[in-house]
Amino acid sequence: MNSGRASAEQIFEMGIRGARTLLRLAAGALDDTVAKYGEERTVEYPETAYELPAVYAWDGREVLHLSDIRPLLEDYRSRLRDEPTVENALVAGEATMIAAEIIEALRYVEDPHPYEGTGYCGFIPDKLLRELGVALVDDTIPGVAVLAGKAPDPGQLVSIVRDLQSKGMLIIASNEIIEQLRNANIKMGLGMMLYPVGEGTQIVHALNFAIRGALSFGGVQRGDRETLRDYLSKRPKTFVLHFGPLDDIMAAVGLAAIFNCAPVLTDQEVEDIPDALLSVSPEKMVQAAIEARGIRVKLAPVDIPVAYGPAFEGEIVRRPDTYVEAGGAAKTPTFELLRSRPEDEVEDGRITLIGKDVDEMEAGSSTALAIVVDVYGKKMEEDFESVLERRIHQFINYAEGAWHTGQRNLNWIRLSRSSVEAGLTFKHFGNILITKFKEEFGGLVSRIQVTIVTDEDEVRRRSSEAMEIYGRRDARLAGLTDENVDEFYTCSLCASFAPDHICVITPERLGLCGAINWLDARASKEIAPAGPNQPIVKGECIDAEKGQFAGVNEAVYEASHHKIERFNIYSLMEDPMTSCGCFEVIVAMSPDMQSVVVVNREYPGMIPLGMKFSSLAGSVGGGKQTPGFIGAGRKYLTSRKFISADGGFLRISWMPKELKESMREALEARARELGEPDFVDKIADETVTTDAEGLMEWMAKVDHPALRMPPLLS
Repeated sequence: MNSGRASAEQIFEMGIRGARTLLRLAAGALDDTVAKYGEERTVEYPETAYELPAVYAWDGREVLHLSDIRPLLEDYRSRLRDEPTVENALVAGEATMIAAEIIEALRYVEDPHPYEGTGYCGFIPDKLLRELGVALVDDTIPGVAVLAGKAPDPGQLVSIVRDLQSKGMLIIASNEIIEQLRNANIKMGLGMMLYPVGEGTQIVHALNFAIRGALSFGGVQRGDRETLRDYLSKRPKTFVLHFGPLDDIMAAVGLAAIFNCAPVLTDQEVEDIPDALLSVSPEKMVQAAIEARGIRVKLAPVDIPVAYGPAFEGEIVRRPDTYVEAGGAAKTPTFELLRSRPEDEVEDGRITLIGKDVDEMEAGSSTALAIVVDVYGKKMEEDFESVLERRIHQFINYAEGAWHTGQRNLNWIRLSRSSVEAGLTFKHFGNILITKFKEEFGGLVSRIQVTIVTDEDEVRRRSSEAMEIYGRRDARLAGLTDENVDEFYTCSLCASFAPDHICVITPERLGLCGAINWLDARASKEIAPAGPNQPIVKGECIDAEKGQFAGVNEAVYEASHHKIERFNIYSLMEDPMTSCGCFEVIVAMSPDMQSVVVVNREYPGMIPLGMKFSSLAGSVGGGKQTPGFIGAGRKYLTSRKFISADGGFLRISWMPKELKESMREALEARARELGEPDFVDKIADETVTTDAEGLMEWMAKVDHPALRMPPLLS
């Protein structure tokens, strides 16, 4: 279709033809694959608990082998009708989605890494979805934009992408759009919140990403079409921006998107279908999409010479691309400090630089660097300093070409050559921090000033004060226990994903996403009194060992819509906390019921329970109590209250090597505290075993302390 205004009926006709074409292609690809590998060959996407997610969620049938596919294709082929009605168009959309999913899944039968070296990412794994969980529910990522087709004006396309990034959108690119963005030097990849899924049927990976959001966080069950449709109509807020001429296949893909409650906005002349298909000029597309999906954009503009937004948080500035760096491998003195100061000591908006800025430094050089943020606010408390200070890391990372890792005096900052060439300097960190702290913590702070120090002598002089403050904070935190506070806090950030789930955050148990501790929640309550973190008066202690309190039970009962009556904070086995799906790790009872295994979402392999993280996560999340299984934040593993009612820390018998090594210092400190200094080396990992029998043999070999405890089920 190249000219004239297309009617809705014409679009439907094209989409129905496209669906028939894709079903034929899927059948042909199946025949070829069966001829090579036989009908009993396993078919699956990598790193997902949901087999073929679109089939799993919408159709409900189990597809594990090639033999399961043919009846599926024949069924969808029989449902197609040529009459261009809305009903038939939606059937065509569903058939298109199923056919595309099968075509893509067959690629993984042929090659487990079909997109390696292509510049495409293909299927987006479950672990990435879970990593984004909190950002998707608190509207840090307010929507998901799917780009399709070929833009007639590449420059305008770049402007649209920058606009989407500045608003915090997650972007999924497909077809010729990818090459156009690559030619414009737009960075893409799974760490960039701009995913180049591929061309043709590979756009289905945008749809199954949204579908898995419903399965992972919303507790949607296999084949529950009504609940799934309701969920997708609300979250994640996905929309499609289509550029260039429509053909049968693209029309079919559009119908597939509409079937999944994602409106399609196109630059082509077509008859509008309210809430589904909109003809919009490119310069108005982003705003029209925001209005169509009811998206709320929270990001305030930041006055710096490079792009800014969550899209760049995962950007890595590698050594060859670095203009200047501080701390880390550069081994220069660095620290960052946020201080609450009296009103007359804070000049709002002031940015002071002591020493040289980037434009006075040579390419490839290193420098000392201190970032000091002074704040004043009537509600600001000393306890909140560390909460706000930790956000310096995130706020700086949002700048394109700025890379920040670590905190306090153990940080590492790099600026890329391209960002410095664009004009980014250290002094711009002041613009970033003042804007973002005002935006996110305006309820706490009313005045902010920033001092940037690159003079090494001055950095060293000021660092002594910073170390003093860090020490006071640590002493205060060490004294915070569940027993010496009267209130815990709820966290309902994930309620939109898992309506029946509620996190209960205590001084000794942080949120299962790992992002929110008790002080964070307390600060959040001051910032947003009606927000997601609300105080719970503990009330009567019903069971001190298990951590059951009358006030907590009441709060959980109300928050879970009267589905969860009791909650034991310290137990894995009896009335444990529910999970939403955003957890950093899963703690699960071992097959012999003698110990617990821990697996983090980054680990792709098998665990001794005979499944992978993604499969286990599918049954743990969704807001249900699952005795023997909990989601948790990493730091909870070393808490004194970690499943303390069930034997605690010394129950851990297995965890992935990467997790163990990344936490070794904290794990060993907790082991010494319990009088078991060699315990961490008694925890097996995938280099020792990945099956239940091997784990039992290992525990016996090393005399694991869990063997001296009563069974978890007794």
